[in-house]
Amino acid sequence: MRRDAAGFTLIELMVVIVLIGVLASMVHISLGDNTARHARQEADLLLRLMLGIRERAVLDVQEYGVQLQPDAYQLMRLEDGRWQPVEARVQLPHGLVLGLTLEGRDQPLAGRVETPQLLWLSSDESTAFRLHFDSPAQRWLSIESDGLAEPFIVIPQVPNES
Repeated sequence: MRRDAAGFTLIELMVVIVLIGVLASMVHISLGDNTARHARQEADLLLRLMLGIRERAVLDVQEYGVQLQPDAYQLMRLEDGRWQPVEARVQLPHGLVLGLTLEGRDQPLAGRVETPQLLWLSSDESTAFRLHFDSPAQRWLSIESDGLAEPFIVIPQVPNES
């Protein structure tokens, strides 16, 4: 009579080690640097907000704007000659900052401003702008508008290394 040995076979141990390795790599990927993904998500949200503002401005015959700060933005509306917040300020994820270019010139976003830098008018016109999503090391993408057509996202080209 043969007694069954207690314990695991080498194959069973190797399968468990491979599974642990796969799970560890998945956790590493999901917890890694997500700045590019955050930039794309924030740009998509802000672009949808801008497209909605454009439509609302024309339909409501109301002037709208977006007030920008380096780490946040806020939707505003012109009421009785004064700009009023429409929604709460949206804070950008840590490590992501906004940069603004108007008429080919970079605009400082530091400091508290009372009026929005980007406008959408009831005449279906808007500010021509280039809004950048940056981190200290890199420019991830930009939202651009010529003031007449709908704004769109531009992803910068990575230079080829030869």
